[in-house]
Amino acid sequence: MILIFSYVKYSEASFPMTGQYTALLLITSVIWVLLWFGYRQNKINDEIKNKEKEERINAKIQRRKKLESLYPSSKKKV
Repeated sequence: MILIFSYVKYSEASFPMTGQYTALLLITSVIWVLLWFGYRQNKINDEIKNKEKEERINAKIQRRKKLESLYPSSKKKV
């Protein structure tokens, strides 16, 4: 395994971090952070909408049950 990587000299195996690479790193980091905030906010909004939807459905069910209790069915089972 050592023989495979023996041709790489340590002096040549460097990555110069110039200003352009630094700016690119910062821009991509900012984009990822903004995407994460957007995802989190979207998830929170979805949870709120689902909660409101469940509340509306439950309110409709309760109203229907109240109406059914006021007007019982005229069919009598024998």
